[in-house]
Amino acid sequence: MKPVGVRELELVPGLEIVGELPVAYSTKYKTLILADVHIGFEEEVLSRGGFIPRFQLKNTIRILEDAFSRVNVERVVFAGDLKHLFDTLGRLERVELVELLTYVKKHVDSVVVVRGNHDNFLPAMRKWVEFDIVDSYSMSPYLIVHGHKPLKEETLYHQWDYLIIGHEHPSIALRDPLGIVGKFSCFLIGAMPTIKKKIVILPAVGAYQTGSRVTLMRETYLSPVIREHVDIETIKPVVVGTDIGVLEFPTLKELYDIIT
Repeated sequence: MKPVGVRELELVPGLEIVGELPVAYSTKYKTLILADVHIGFEEEVLSRGGFIPRFQLKNTIRILEDAFSRVNVERVVFAGDLKHLFDTLGRLERVELVELLTYVKKHVDSVVVVRGNHDNFLPAMRKWVEFDIVDSYSMSPYLIVHGHKPLKEETLYHQWDYLIIGHEHPSIALRDPLGIVGKFSCFLIGAMPTIKKKIVILPAVGAYQTGSRVTLMRETYLSPVIREHVDIETIKPVVVGTDIGVLEFPTLKELYDIIT
């Protein structure tokens, strides 16, 4: 693995990591792309009798604030699961979504939400703040979907080269020679050889969405897109974090001995 300087690392041509943040930036379209914010998660925990600090909104705004200070952003695309509650629009969830979307709209010209599996009832939010909701979003050569559904047959051969998804919440767990394990949120870059395209899998922005462990076993992945189309052995993780910066790793095949 090698340390990478701030903002220099391109995930795929024209799409880079912003500093050490879990967000991607299209230089051509001046667009910030992030996934799996899960506003409302604390409200669900509270409804089940638990308690965790309300930190999700504050953490997301901190990340966006940092990103806005580093790059020129004209559009923000949320690649699914902006909200968390499945079967309702929670009271606190609504209040925090209004605050978040209002904050973003003060900084950019356009806000787009690509619908994820948690984004039920999200269209109701447009009574309070205007934004676009779509099932997929194209910015050639990129296509953005959430990743919770298989790709439609007609989508496979559209004019795009790089698929950008969320949903997976990827994290990589590694062990050193002493057996000490570290778990790190990461981007994943992979090949889709059957359709001759590439994929970028975004880390979760949500502070409490700690991540699905990256493995070499196809059946462990949440997204049907990964299970059906991605060459797992050639996936490359790129770890991000304010405490460790940005670390680019070799392929999962090469990491076999240290992946836990």
